[in-house]
Amino acid sequence: MNVKKAIVFSLLVAAGGATFAQTSNVRKAKSSLQKFEELKSAGSAELGKSNLDAAKEAIDLAVAHEKTKEDPEAWTVYALVNANLASLNNTAEAATAAAEGIKKAKELDADNKNADNIKVAGQVLGQFNFNQGVAAWEKQDFKSAYASFDSALGFLPGDTTLTYYSGLAAIQNQDYANAIEKYKQLIPAKEFSSHKSVMIDLPKLYLSAKDTASAIEYAAQAAQAYPNDNDAAVQNIELNLIVGNEAKVITDIENQIAKDANNKALYYYLGIAHSAANNNDKAIEAYKKAVSIDPNYSDANRNAAATIINGVRDQLNALNEDKTLSNTDYNTKVAALKEKIKEALPYLEKVVELNPEDVDALKSLKGYYDFQQDEAKSTELQAKIDAFQK
Repeated sequence: MNVKKAIVFSLLVAAGGATFAQTSNVRKAKSSLQKFEELKSAGSAELGKSNLDAAKEAIDLAVAHEKTKEDPEAWTVYALVNANLASLNNTAEAATAAAEGIKKAKELDADNKNADNIKVAGQVLGQFNFNQGVAAWEKQDFKSAYASFDSALGFLPGDTTLTYYSGLAAIQNQDYANAIEKYKQLIPAKEFSSHKSVMIDLPKLYLSAKDTASAIEYAAQAAQAYPNDNDAAVQNIELNLIVGNEAKVITDIENQIAKDANNKALYYYLGIAHSAANNNDKAIEAYKKAVSIDPNYSDANRNAAATIINGVRDQLNALNEDKTLSNTDYNTKVAALKEKIKEALPYLEKVVELNPEDVDALKSLKGYYDFQQDEAKSTELQAKIDAFQK
């Protein structure tokens, strides 16, 4: 947040002519406020407290005086003084007075002569509310934190940091409607440092609000905005798969591959989509393509092996349930499956090579050798598993 540190002094010129006598308290308040601002700019705001108190005493009289109670400058100074008092003393009463002063000044300032100083008052008050929100957050009072951040936005509209913090506070309070509203406001702010997180988290918020249709809509937007991001792409795939949109996801990925044929992640996602659609042969083909682009792509190696093994397991289960097979036919078919599952071995070995302490990968590799009835390899792998599980 970019908050101006000082009042715009060019607007502190004393009024002249017929109104001079009636504006003495306004002038006193401005003079004292200017002294406070000088000390504040020098990092010594506490030393200027007496000046700020003097400004308040004078400006309270001015806004109550018959001749100056409708003076936009008087109300602008009133807003500035009280906003600074709120910030300096951490007082809600002064903050309320400052907000009232800003509202009144805007109503009276028809020619916008005080617009810059009114904006400064709003910035100071916005910073006060932001600080209140941070204090509430630290106490884990997320409802109050959201209220304070939201109030700050009233004075600092469009501030991306405030909008983001407001959304985060709403999430912590499980106030998904307000969280969604704040996050949606950040969609156009592509330069915001947390923009990607906002785009990826927005569909999750819609899911929490039980709005699957909107979750899918914004998941697609996130994937489009960040086409190379793993979380965005996987989320888009998973959400579409939840509602049975396998064909749509496959088509979307294939269209993207046509534009970026050497993107290993796209083939990985295509494999996930085909697996969900029970197109195991196409899934394996896609995973293999990802591995051909990057032989050390651990997830693609893992999924290629898992898809091959799961296919063999399904066929083995079918054989075990088929009571019509003779022992000879059964053994012949099992031997064929043992040959077929060998296709998974290089991918399993690569996963273990890349992640030597991955117990799940070791267990999968042991399961392979168990099926092949290779007792020596199975025993060797079990020893490694036992060592890591101690």
